Amino acid sequence: MEPQRQSSEPSLTLSLESYHISEEYGFLLPNPLKELPDHYKPWMEIASKLPLLIESHQLRAHVYKMPLLDCGSLKGHRELRLAHLVLGAITMGFVWQEGETQPQKVLPRALAIPFVEVSRNLGLPPILVHSDLVLTNWTKRNQDSSRERAF
Repeated sequence: MEPQRQSSEPSLTLSLESYHISEEYGFLLPNPLKELPDHYKPWMEIASKLPLLIESHQLRAHVYKMPLLDCGSLKGHRELRLAHLVLGAITMGFVWQEGETQPQKVLPRALAIPFVEVSRNLGLPPILVHSDLVLTNWTKRNQDSSRERAF
C-alpha cells in the first residue's frame, strides 16, 4: 500500500466579491450609486453643477465655502467609490478651473482631508482615476434589460 501524498500547496479559495469583481459585470461596479447620504449633500450639490461652476469660474468660491465633512458616515464600498468620484471631479475642477495659466497648487482642508481619507479606505491615490471615470460612472443603455452591458 502506497502512502498518500499530501499536497504541499495550500488550497486557495478566492472570492470575486472580496475584490469587488462581479461575474456578470467584471470590474464595473454593479448598479453604481448616484447619490450619497444627506450628510454629504454639500459635495453632491457642487458635483451636480460642476460644469457650470467651472465655466462661470465659481467652483473655487463654492469649494472654499464647503464644510469639512467626516467620512465616517460612508457605508460600504459603493458609497466610498461614489465619494471618490465626486471628490476627484471636484478636485480636478478646482485645480484646473482657470486652465493651465493659473492651476491651484493648494487644496482647502474641506476638500483635501476627505479626499485623502476616502482614497486611503479604497487603496486608491487621491486623484481622479480610471476606476472613477469609467468603472464607477456608468449606466445601462436600456434600463429594462437586466443583461445588457454598459458597453
